[in-house]
Amino acid sequence: MINVQIWIILAALCLLGEMITNSFFLLWFGIGALVAAAFNYLGFDPVIQFVAFIITSTVLLGVSRPFAQKISKDSPKKAAADRLIGKRAVVIKEITSSKGGIVKVDGDIWGAIASHSIKNGETVTIEKIKGVKLVVKPINEEIKGD
Repeated sequence: MINVQIWIILAALCLLGEMITNSFFLLWFGIGALVAAAFNYLGFDPVIQFVAFIITSTVLLGVSRPFAQKISKDSPKKAAADRLIGKRAVVIKEITSSKGGIVKVDGDIWGAIASHSIKNGETVTIEKIKGVKLVVKPINEEIKGD
């Protein structure tokens, strides 16, 4: 016979794992284990406890998964980098089409690449992020395109 402590330990491990991973996956198995512990406390058969665990976990996972994916879609690191798109930066090391260069934006130093050379001191606009480098274009090119 399954002891109630086993279900509580399983629930605690799942809930602890959820706090570490923040994936909205283990949370539902923790809740399922708590439901199974309640069934155990009420004297239900171990098979019924296991079925309650599986059904509770599966239903909660199925219902909440679309919501969890929506709210945890983008990582904070990506969001922080994306805030740079559209901002202006100053070239502090000449950008060449073959080697790239370095720009300063909001007090931070970033590697940068461009389709052609851009001299020190020029102001550029950040178009996108490619890997760990900013893709930039000169301000005068932006004015010509408007």
